Amino acid sequence: MKLRTKLIILVSILVIILMVVTSRITLGYLERHLHDSIAAQQTATVVHVATDIDSTLRSMLELLTASARVVPPAALADPSGAKAFLESRTGLRTLFNNHLFVVDAAGNLLAEVTNQEVRRVENFSGHAFFNKARATRKPLISELTTCCTGTANLREIVFISPILGKNGSFKGALLGGIDLSEENALSRFGRITVGNKGFIRIIDRNHMVLIHAEREHTLIKAVPEVARLADAAREGYVGTRETKGRYGDILLTSVAKLGSKDWVVAASYPLTVAYEPVKVVRRLFIISTVVAILGVLVVVSLSMQYLTRPILALERHINELSGKKGKERLVPVSNEDELSRLTETFNTMLAEIDRQTESLRESEDRFRGAFEQAAVGMAIIDREGLLLRTNRRFCDITGRHDEDLAGLDCLTLVHPEDRNATREIMPTMAATEGEPLTRELRFTHGTGRTVWANTAFSPVRGRSGTDDSFIMVVEDVTERKRAEEEILRLNSDLEQRVADRTAALESANRELEAFSYTVSHDLKAPARHISGIVDIVLEDWGGCMEPAHRELMERVAAAAGRMQSMIDGLLELSRVGSDELRRQEVRPAHLAREICIELAAAEPARQVDWSVKDVPPANADPELLMTVLENLLGNAWKYTSRNERAEVEFGCEYCSGKNMYYVKDNGAGFDIREAQRLFAPFQRFHPASEFEGNGIGLATVARIIHRHGGTIRAESAPGRGATFYFSLD
Repeated sequence: MKLRTKLIILVSILVIILMVVTSRITLGYLERHLHDSIAAQQTATVVHVATDIDSTLRSMLELLTASARVVPPAALADPSGAKAFLESRTGLRTLFNNHLFVVDAAGNLLAEVTNQEVRRVENFSGHAFFNKARATRKPLISELTTCCTGTANLREIVFISPILGKNGSFKGALLGGIDLSEENALSRFGRITVGNKGFIRIIDRNHMVLIHAEREHTLIKAVPEVARLADAAREGYVGTRETKGRYGDILLTSVAKLGSKDWVVAASYPLTVAYEPVKVVRRLFIISTVVAILGVLVVVSLSMQYLTRPILALERHINELSGKKGKERLVPVSNEDELSRLTETFNTMLAEIDRQTESLRESEDRFRGAFEQAAVGMAIIDREGLLLRTNRRFCDITGRHDEDLAGLDCLTLVHPEDRNATREIMPTMAATEGEPLTRELRFTHGTGRTVWANTAFSPVRGRSGTDDSFIMVVEDVTERKRAEEEILRLNSDLEQRVADRTAALESANRELEAFSYTVSHDLKAPARHISGIVDIVLEDWGGCMEPAHRELMERVAAAAGRMQSMIDGLLELSRVGSDELRRQEVRPAHLAREICIELAAAEPARQVDWSVKDVPPANADPELLMTVLENLLGNAWKYTSRNERAEVEFGCEYCSGKNMYYVKDNGAGFDIREAQRLFAPFQRFHPASEFEGNGIGLATVARIIHRHGGTIRAESAPGRGATFYFSLD
């Protein structure tokens, strides 16, 4: 289907839909407006008729009341006088069709003027309308009754007006009756028509039809829907509704209640006749809409032919594009409308496509050259593993010619022991969403020798997004493989030598530690004996010794004490190197605070400013970390003993990716140039007479730190204090 036809159909459908929707909405509005207008007109008619009926009823009652006021008092005592009075009321007799009656205060009939030959009622006291008039002293209109017609059927309405004495007492009543079965004063309302086939009827509170255009429909019950509508009118409703007639036909019924009586005037009009103007309007509207749509279709067809003429010219140019070159490929631009801008955009796109095509052609030439001249072997294989294309280096590595490799299964080139691993490469790449895979494979050279190659497989995605083919890059690593094997052999020999040397060193260290422990333990008893003997001699004979002799003995005792201290230090140093390391999370700040409290308690008179900062937890052996802090904080305590105001600080700094804990003081300090022997056993920078000690503490600290895999260093200057930094991992 041509574009022009599609546009005509599309625009026509849109226009038809728009016109149909607009027409339907407009027609619906018109129909509702006509319906409302018809209903309003019929309601207005009913209200007018009801007003007219009210006026008639009030007039009849007022005429009756006026006659009741002039009834002679003697007429109430003399029936012949009463009859003479009735016969004198010619206008009243005409109005009530010779149905006039005079009754006394007890309800007894005194006189009558009637066309009926048989009268059934002699006393009216048993009728509600008489008793109500007697009680209220007011005129009224009765409901349907049988008091005056002489029949058993309800077909009469009685107008009654009380006859009152001078003092307002009830003396009797003047009655006028209307026989609804014959022509009466209200019959003319039944002859009123609504339109061609509509009719009026009056309905009482018991749903009896009092007046109707057709006599046979008088004095029967109204149909249920009309009866319900009449009840609604008695509740105050004035309006029009659709109802079902006595024969099932649908009627448009309007109702209005009388003001003088709780009767309802109902006007009904056949719905089909009432809404006939609506049908005529609907037919005319549909015809006009169809004509308008046909006209629009003609206009749309002609417009589309005019508008699509340049597009069709563009289509012809594009179809002939393959046979054109240079500027002939560009579409001529005629004016400045949107289609011209589209043509300019097409020309720009066409020029860009030509440029990209030329660039792609050059890129393909470069790729072909790089593929052929690559220093590594390259091959393109399909999903079945068949070789599609190979370069010169690939032929050299496999020892075969290019024409021999075309269409060959690449597995035939792989060493038999590596073929199973090669088969799994392509499924593996599919499972990993096309990620390149690298394998070290062995290839069988055309001469039969084995070639080691580092082989990379990469997918080539097609237009559909699937892996249509693969690029296999092969690098000959045979010489490197041989060199690696030689290196592995040499490394194996070297590892064996290192293992032998390590075992020998560990054995020597164990022997040295055992020797150190044994010597220290064996020397401890003689030193203790010497010290004990000297104490006994000084205690027993110290008083009679010469001062020089006593000084010698004291020097011997001091030397024995220093020897014991050194032996204890050696034992501690030996224990640090032999005990098993039990790492766990430790809070160094808690340990430092405990040590500071113990040191301060030992010499309460000293003035020391302790500063223990909240530092990160450490992964260390808690007992060994306690030994480290005891030595470092103890040294700070010791070497600040000569300061009037000593300062000792424990904290942590983050440096080079690790936590560096530190202990800082403002004590004696030392020459940093001597720091290389700071952590060796029995090395002291201050004489024992100045600061006591055995030179083992920092050596113990260094060994514990090194066992944790950490480092320790010091910063100091004479007289300016010292800072020791250490890490634990």
